[in-house]
Amino acid sequence: MTLKIMHTGDIHLGMKFNQYPQISKKLENARYLALENVIIEANKRNTNLLVVAGDLFDKLNIKEENIKKTINILDSFAGDAILILPGNHDYKDEMTKLWQYFKENIKGRMLILAEPKVYLLHDFGISAAIYPAPCASKLSSENNLTWIKNLKEKAAANYHLLLAHGALAGFSPDLRDNYFKMTKAELLNLEMDLCLLGHSHLTYPQQDKVINQKIFNNGTPEPDGMDCKHPGYAWYLELQANKEVKAERIKTGNYHFSDLEVKIDSLLELENLVEKIMAQAVSKKVLRLKLKGELTKEEFCQREKLINQLKDNCFYAKIDQSDLQRKLDRESIAQDFAENSFPYQLLAELETDSQALDLAYKMLKEVQE
Repeated sequence: MTLKIMHTGDIHLGMKFNQYPQISKKLENARYLALENVIIEANKRNTNLLVVAGDLFDKLNIKEENIKKTINILDSFAGDAILILPGNHDYKDEMTKLWQYFKENIKGRMLILAEPKVYLLHDFGISAAIYPAPCASKLSSENNLTWIKNLKEKAAANYHLLLAHGALAGFSPDLRDNYFKMTKAELLNLEMDLCLLGHSHLTYPQQDKVINQKIFNNGTPEPDGMDCKHPGYAWYLELQANKEVKAERIKTGNYHFSDLEVKIDSLLELENLVEKIMAQAVSKKVLRLKLKGELTKEEFCQREKLINQLKDNCFYAKIDQSDLQRKLDRESIAQDFAENSFPYQLLAELETDSQALDLAYKMLKEVQE
């Protein structure tokens, strides 16, 4: 039997986007839509397992109605079992009401892997043993693999899968070593058929198709900010009876973020930039653009038409033009100051130093006004 798995996590349902007040609700809802997309892709492939490797929720105080909404979305998975690991944002401890309420409303095929013990899937018709490393706190300098390392023997099953949430050393940033750090060697020494991780919002490995890899990090199925450059992914994995692995990275996101800083020195360069941005699923783009450079007076007047194309067509666009200047030359200076005047002569002397020219021009205009 080939075991088919859809591996996701770091969905962060309930995440707020207060920095984007005009679109915050849509971005919040997009995370639920991304979970739906993951399940749609899983069902297309007749997947046996849906694995959520931590941070299904962004925080512990999720509204009950949103927990029920999440359970109903998960229940649309047509496979055999859904495995949910508490992460460092939705960790499980004695005080956590989130998972208690989740458990009270859970559907039969869902398992919350909150305890450091082996979970057997025989009751779901799958000969697999699951070894979870859940989070019981927001931060920890230690990972939760110790109990697995101390096992004297593995459970009786055809497949052995590790699920863990934490930073993968050398891949996930963990500057203070407080995000449950794990090394690749440490994971491989556990001799699992697959190690399915969550925490970093980037997929690991970072290829679209992978063969015979044992360690996978899910990334996030929906981008969550300007530092998240990818379109949102989940992993589809096939674990063969001979333990060979085939994996494909599946696009699942709705919106994508683009953070650009571009220097332009002509209207043509701006036209080319706008054309390039418009060609990239612009209606789903959250754009932050900072423009730098100089344009002639005529070009400077024409730029707004191009800028408005982006504002009108992007899902959201914030465009900073504070460092985009009107190019000053003797002709444009003469339009503001008489040629025999002191300001004109001063500015003409600075013509070869654009920065000093621009500063002097602004100061003289302020005095003039």
